[in-house]
Amino acid sequence: MFISKYSFLIIFSSLLFSSFHSQTNKVEIDNSKDKAISKMSEQKYMGVAVAPSHMIFSTDYGRRDVQYLTITNDTKKINSFRITFEDVEMDKEGSIIKVADNNEAEFGLKNWISASPNFVTLLPGEKVKMEIIVKIPNTEGAHRAAWCMGAVDLVEERKEISPSGSDKEMAMGVKTTFGFQIFFYQNPPDLKVNEVEILDFSFSYDDANKFIHLLAENQGKGVAHTKAYVELNELNTGYYEKLDLQVFNILPGRQREFNFKLPGKMPKGKYSFMGVLDFGSQDEIKAASKEVIIQ
Repeated sequence: MFISKYSFLIIFSSLLFSSFHSQTNKVEIDNSKDKAISKMSEQKYMGVAVAPSHMIFSTDYGRRDVQYLTITNDTKKINSFRITFEDVEMDKEGSIIKVADNNEAEFGLKNWISASPNFVTLLPGEKVKMEIIVKIPNTEGAHRAAWCMGAVDLVEERKEISPSGSDKEMAMGVKTTFGFQIFFYQNPPDLKVNEVEILDFSFSYDDANKFIHLLAENQGKGVAHTKAYVELNELNTGYYEKLDLQVFNILPGRQREFNFKLPGKMPKGKYSFMGVLDFGSQDEIKAASKEVIIQ
């Protein structure tokens, strides 16, 4: 079923952040960038940040679009970062599954996306805007939705024993210490997302908790950027609560399943539950309802 969408306010914050530590004091820096910096003081160091955590493209066939990924180094070290791209799949629970290199992903974007630069070295307190470039070929195979995962890795120099076996010969390389995940989505302008359906809306419980399950399926051809929430209303007392909004993406032909945990101190009574699915259509949202007695 669907209901008219009169208004919908979306507040979305997208930030993938990892903090080393936060402090303000005088510090001595031993390493340098191109031998130009050897000491810094009175600096506030907070961590490393990469933003945004996802990008949505709508690039036409035979065209290219550019967006910007910002990497900030608020640590007391000079750090190097590299970005790579991988085609991935997603199961109903939202877990990411990497696609083997020798397999072609049904909705792969890796071959159409690049970064410039793809390797950067940042001083303490420095940040850089990295170009993320999506270039879609004007071919029949490009008339589809696409997505991939990007990994921004913090890398350090390492020395490895040369394959020749000589103790005096060292091969230089890098090792990854930790990374950030960013997701990239591409819907060509002529792909409309208007066929997302609720397949199941049910109630369950165990000894400790009560849950509402919502199963959605994208029956269209574009990646659906979707929001879902559940409203509950006790029919006799008027008790009302809206459960947390969940934001997610569904690939064409795929399903996503969500569990909404109900409040632990719900009054006993007869409840009406309504699950609402907003997939970006200007004309409609999908909804499902159920009545349940809580004892």
